[in-house]
Amino acid sequence: MSRNFESEISKAFEQLLKNETDYNVIIYIGEEPNIKEFHAHHIILRCRSEYFNKILSDENIKKKDGNYIIENSNIDPQSFKSILKYLYTGHINITNKNETELLNILIASDELKLKRLTKLTEEFIIEKHHQFLQNDPVGILQTVYYRKFLVKLQEFCLELICYKPKILFNSDKFINLPAPLLEIILKRDDLNLSEIEIWENLIKWGLSQEQEFNQEISQWNQDDINIFKGILQKFIPLIRFYEISSEDYYNKVKPYEGILSKELIDEILKFHMVPGYRRTLNIYGPRHSNYGIINNIRFRTSLIEPSLSGPGIALTGSINRSWTAAMMEQAISLVHSLPLTGRSELIDSESNGRDNDGHVMILNVNINY
Repeated sequence: MSRNFESEISKAFEQLLKNETDYNVIIYIGEEPNIKEFHAHHIILRCRSEYFNKILSDENIKKKDGNYIIENSNIDPQSFKSILKYLYTGHINITNKNETELLNILIASDELKLKRLTKLTEEFIIEKHHQFLQNDPVGILQTVYYRKFLVKLQEFCLELICYKPKILFNSDKFINLPAPLLEIILKRDDLNLSEIEIWENLIKWGLSQEQEFNQEISQWNQDDINIFKGILQKFIPLIRFYEISSEDYYNKVKPYEGILSKELIDEILKFHMVPGYRRTLNIYGPRHSNYGIINNIRFRTSLIEPSLSGPGIALTGSINRSWTAAMMEQAISLVHSLPLTGRSELIDSESNGRDNDGHVMILNVNINY
């Protein structure tokens, strides 16, 4: 007979950390004025972390009064407290963390070379935190963008921004978005804004980059125009001018024609004035937002016993490619918005939901795009 006493061992190590019995490592985490001191045991740190194992096995490691001294200013103290407990007990609760705390844990776990925790935290953010960018989209985008190990999270954030662009473009901090990040977003084909909205936001961002600009463009001199042109020069080719109506062009783009090349202005004029004119500039085609996948969703239904699913609608599907979090959210929202009757164009069902025997409708979703 065998018994599992893992929980008892975990509790014992948690008490060891809490009571600081016979600790021999002092760790200073954070930057002034937020530096915190932690006490730990070198044998546990070496067993649990490749990062600590390397530091503590170095003959030249700093010591004081018989204790090993470790300093790291790249990690947030509160995050390290949670991770240190994880190293001792094997347990960490990330479900109650906010966006900033999750990101700090993710950065810290990578710094400490805790691959499993890094992967778990990144996957949790992607799968569970659809509000991840709401509070500080610019700050989070910057943090994620400059850390190459966060490839999945980078793409998740960009897809979420493109799917729900108001998160970023309606933010007071949008004007603080670094130029390289704005360029990446404007290159995306799935940015879910009309082209004239993209243009207006680009103008808003550009005007904020130079404090001396008069908001009334009619008051600008040639120096103002040249400065503004320099700010937006790399972004102009990313605007799909062919997708802007002649009315919007006249009212919202023409006032800024001074920053456009004569060749581009002539091209746009020909496009709107000459019937059947074939575009020759602006290599980017129309954007296709993820909302467009609604047109390619096909549903078929079947019945299952209520005991298998409980009340409501169950969703299954076969998919031609990996769903992004944003696409999954959209599909589920679409399903929830469907009434159980009267939608024959989307649903082909004899029972339209729950039948008289209490069966439940399953929607099998196929997405092709």
